[in-house]
Amino acid sequence: MPFLQIDQLSKSFKTSNGNHLPVVSGVSVDVEKGEFISFFGPNGCGKSTLLFLIAGVVRPNSGDIRLKGASVENSRVGMVFQNYRDALLPWRSNLSNLCLPLELDDVPHVERTEKGLALAKDLGIEIDMDGYPYQLSGGQQQLLSLARALISGPDILLLDEPLSSLDFQTGLRMADEVQEIWQRTRITTVFVSHDIEEAIYLSDKIYFLTERPASIYKELALPLPRPRTPQIRSSKEFFDLRNQGLEIFREVVRND
Repeated sequence: MPFLQIDQLSKSFKTSNGNHLPVVSGVSVDVEKGEFISFFGPNGCGKSTLLFLIAGVVRPNSGDIRLKGASVENSRVGMVFQNYRDALLPWRSNLSNLCLPLELDDVPHVERTEKGLALAKDLGIEIDMDGYPYQLSGGQQQLLSLARALISGPDILLLDEPLSSLDFQTGLRMADEVQEIWQRTRITTVFVSHDIEEAIYLSDKIYFLTERPASIYKELALPLPRPRTPQIRSSKEFFDLRNQGLEIFREVVRND
């Protein structure tokens, strides 16, 4: 049985005039334990809604999601959002932000502090834990958000365009940080991106989505060696995969 099994998932939302707006339609994906997969598709096609369905915070109209064979609503899910500035609480210290999931689980203060500092050390995150998020760079804020998503030991990590709000240079550096953290933890990861090179660099597979309502149009396997270094971005193999991905995306747009 796949570690994450998404079976004929569909979701629509009721609009203000009483109509139903289909957002996700018949999505089926199997993800093995430790895989890093990406969803890639046009803006507004339903990528974030698909992540919220996997997280269990939005319920589907039809279809099923199973994580380790059980309902995803009973599983631990870590999620990192696109807007890292809004995701961190400005009145709490960096350490307090990091440890928030443990606090919500009623873990004692001393224990959660020890776990937070140990995790930051294990992940190689070097920031002032007594400081506050506004004192950090964008990349450091996003690293803090990523560590917070991992601190409860989730079964799966969901990344909702976490690099898109960063400048180009910081985004490249953060992609390497995300890869290094994934290499260390080997946590099953579902990544949403609108940057084809970013998705190729990080993923084992990319699932291309249609225009809304999102359905799977095509899968692209990415047999690049790991760990991936920045130099691989200029290789023929990477360039060929990029061209394949762009052509698939053009097909999606043409078929709209």
